[in-house]
Amino acid sequence: MPATRPAFLLLDRDLDGSGAGDALTLAGDEGRHAAKVARIGVGEEILLTDAGGRQAPAVVVAARKEQLDLELLGAPTAAVVRIPCLALVQALATGGRDEQAVESATELGVDRITPWIAGRSVSVWRGDKLAKGRAKWESTVRTAVKQCRRAGIPAVDAAVPTQELVDDVAARTAAGGIVLVLHEQESSPLLDLAAELRGAAEHGVPEIAVVVGPEGGISEEELAALRRAGARSVLLGPEVLRSSTAGPAALAVLSALLGRWGRDG
Repeated sequence: MPATRPAFLLLDRDLDGSGAGDALTLAGDEGRHAAKVARIGVGEEILLTDAGGRQAPAVVVAARKEQLDLELLGAPTAAVVRIPCLALVQALATGGRDEQAVESATELGVDRITPWIAGRSVSVWRGDKLAKGRAKWESTVRTAVKQCRRAGIPAVDAAVPTQELVDDVAARTAAGGIVLVLHEQESSPLLDLAAELRGAAEHGVPEIAVVVGPEGGISEEELAALRRAGARSVLLGPEVLRSSTAGPAALAVLSALLGRWGRDG
């Protein structure tokens, strides 16, 4: 598929069971943006991505006020199911740094994102902000998916405070997942786990998650609780990275280690 095709999202599994020549309508916010903002016209080709991880090229057969009528140009690609799932637990941060992390993580292949209301988070979601903050992260994810033309839309969980995160980590590790807490005072580098992580992936570990703290860092009490829940703390590198950078950097390392960036990744 040519990389120059503009990409648009179908937020349901609309490409399931479809094939070349099938008709489809791009409506809602995406259709409105395509028709009114991007001004996509008849005869232009676009790339569709749905929530199931399928992608398909399509041509516009009719451009309406707030939607496009499309014809699929080929069968959708197979649904993307990547094992292990790469997950990011991102502490809320100020100055939009958490959203920067979400954007970069999406471009670098994250599959699941959990907002964490850490003890030292200056930015805190309460009340209406819980839904609004999650919706903003979901919007950031969708924009990044379109920009990088990746298959699959990462899930954004509801925000959790520390105790709920600890319980969640315990559940993830009990299910066979691996949870890695990035900590600048740890002595064991992430790369020391390369062979172990590759072996775990080959044996079907369901998830590898990375936990990133806020600007003020993860407290000793939080770190101890996460370790008791089954998480392992690791050092990413010699430099202390910002909250916006650490998670995406770790995901890039994991993607390379697991072969996602290889020919068959």
